[in-house]
Amino acid sequence: MKNTSSLEELNLPSPKNNIKMKKQLIFLMALFLTGVTAIAQIDRSVMPESGPTPEIKLGKPYTFELKNGLQVLVVTDKKLPTINMNLDLNNPPIYEGNIAGVQSLTGALIGKGSTETPKEEFNEKVDFLGANIFVGVGGGFAGGLSKYKEDIFALFAEAAFKPNFTQKELDFERSQAIEGLKTGENSAAAIAGKVRGALVYGKDHPAGEFATEESYNAITLDDVKKFYSDYFKPSNGYLVITGDIEKKEAKKLVKEYFGDWKEGMAPKPNLPSLADVSETQINLIDVPNAVQTELAVMSLSPLKMSDEDYHAVLVANYVFGGSFGSYLNMNLREENGYTYGARSNIGTGRNYMGTFQATAKVRNEVTDSAVVETFKELARIRNEYVEDEMLATAKAKYLGNFIMQSEDKAVVARRAITIEKNDLDKDFYKDFIANIDKVTKEDVKRVANKYLNPDQLRIVLVGKAGDILEPLEKMKINGKTVPIKFYDKDANETERPSTIEIPAGLTAQTVFDNYIKAIGGKEAVSNLNSTSYFAVYTAPQGELIMDVKRAKGDKMNMTMKMGGNVLSKQLYSNGKASVSGMAGSQVLEGEDAAMVMEEAMYFPELYSPEKATLAGAEMMGENQVYVIKWSDDKKTFYDVNTGLLVAQESASKDMRGQKTSTLMKYSDYKETSGVMFPMTIGINMMGRDLGFTVQKVEVNSTTDADFQ
Repeated sequence: MKNTSSLEELNLPSPKNNIKMKKQLIFLMALFLTGVTAIAQIDRSVMPESGPTPEIKLGKPYTFELKNGLQVLVVTDKKLPTINMNLDLNNPPIYEGNIAGVQSLTGALIGKGSTETPKEEFNEKVDFLGANIFVGVGGGFAGGLSKYKEDIFALFAEAAFKPNFTQKELDFERSQAIEGLKTGENSAAAIAGKVRGALVYGKDHPAGEFATEESYNAITLDDVKKFYSDYFKPSNGYLVITGDIEKKEAKKLVKEYFGDWKEGMAPKPNLPSLADVSETQINLIDVPNAVQTELAVMSLSPLKMSDEDYHAVLVANYVFGGSFGSYLNMNLREENGYTYGARSNIGTGRNYMGTFQATAKVRNEVTDSAVVETFKELARIRNEYVEDEMLATAKAKYLGNFIMQSEDKAVVARRAITIEKNDLDKDFYKDFIANIDKVTKEDVKRVANKYLNPDQLRIVLVGKAGDILEPLEKMKINGKTVPIKFYDKDANETERPSTIEIPAGLTAQTVFDNYIKAIGGKEAVSNLNSTSYFAVYTAPQGELIMDVKRAKGDKMNMTMKMGGNVLSKQLYSNGKASVSGMAGSQVLEGEDAAMVMEEAMYFPELYSPEKATLAGAEMMGENQVYVIKWSDDKKTFYDVNTGLLVAQESASKDMRGQKTSTLMKYSDYKETSGVMFPMTIGINMMGRDLGFTVQKVEVNSTTDADFQ
């Protein structure tokens, strides 16, 4: 066994090296003590002064232009024996309309071999070179070892200029795209990804439209070929080549493989005008299976990279929500634990405005609180000056990122393109660090007030309405409740969703069975051939009388009287509908007759249940109710606990032909001939609540004359 206390095992010097060791120790101790003294002299209560702003020498790429208008930028970098090329066609925004998705399908088909080389053989050639080649509708990229540079150019050009569009590949890519849609149709994150743009920009804008199963199925092979022909054009584009390649060689290869590309520019769309909402509002998309809410606070951003405010906005966004230590993340994540992370971004636009977005995935039960806290931090950055330390951290972040990115020679070319595409000053990147360094806390506050307007924000929430809606309806921001609009998964405005959990397996038939049982049972109701009730509302002008008669066969006579005069009468019998009153009478047809026919249905829960669907559940006052939809013009509501019919919403037309809704509420049920009838009927008409008291109920007493 070895002696573990030996000098060798302990890695200590032997005696003959002791003198040398002592000298080293003396030197290290002196250095250590000097450092301690220096540290002791630092006053950490005072922020150290910044050193001089570093200057980055960016250099310039070698540039030339082909006759077809393609701009070429070359940056030689021989550190590694590789080359890379990036093609950016710099196309304008593309609106696809009723064939939305044609752009993505065209991109998926380009590069699947060529008219000269089958797909499998083409892929084998690429793999043999150890290369990476991609071609899409907006350009593409390629890279690999520099010794194969000509082969890489040749394969890229072949894929780009000789695409092999086939029906078989189109059908395959279409099926994949549709399958992707179906996979995400119940995903809150996927739904949020498409509706946010649609709500802010509108579905008639390139930034707002999205593909659907219908639009994918509408795309033909001719559509794909035409899209390629229209948009794969060189005259507005850029080709960036970087790596182990000389200028002359690059120019020779570009002319050889890109020189025959015919000039042309992609068509420009007529973009619709854009505007923010007139007041802050909530846009809620109900996803019943969502376990968390996708939260986004959004508005349009007029900011451009060429604006004087650009650098100040970068810093302001970093402070508000652009970093882990930002106001937003520290509040929602660290202080309150609502989310794993919250971020914001203020985008810049070229062809149209960008967007400001503050986003987070939050637990359902704290959705309203997360919204309130987001607005709290918006108020903070608008009303308070950022602390010096936070401002210095933000500047340091941009300084560090910029310097690190500048080490990549390819960045030189990309920045040159960015300058051209965004109409920037030629020294934009040369002065970038200095412009960030000049940003003051006054600038941060100023641009926050300019670009972050809390009065015109769209709060887009994708989540489970049953968990989040009612707290949102009570939520207040700056002392005011926030209006809520409801949208479906395709960004179409819709009605208020259900907020009540519906038991598994519950159907409209279940609701009807419970109702019939609650009012007396199927046998008792079946024994009724007709029903009549006489109800009175006492107004200052006199008594308003409602006399309603119904009979099997869907017959109805609903008469409203006051002072002995008939104000209105609706009749329906034997398929004919009419309405009369003080202004005369009229036989109804079409939609008008259909409305009266729906109103005339006699105990539809028993005799016409197939016409209805369960539309959801919601709160009505203090009670939970199931909602049954009979048509676009009629809904009925049944108490979850008692099973009783408690309300009916019906559409009618006013004198101008406009549809209006009337809500009738039923309560105070009492028994007549073995069946329960409501003794109180509340009607909301023209904004007024009228409470009718039923004074008489009769059964099996009508005659045919009552419906003439």
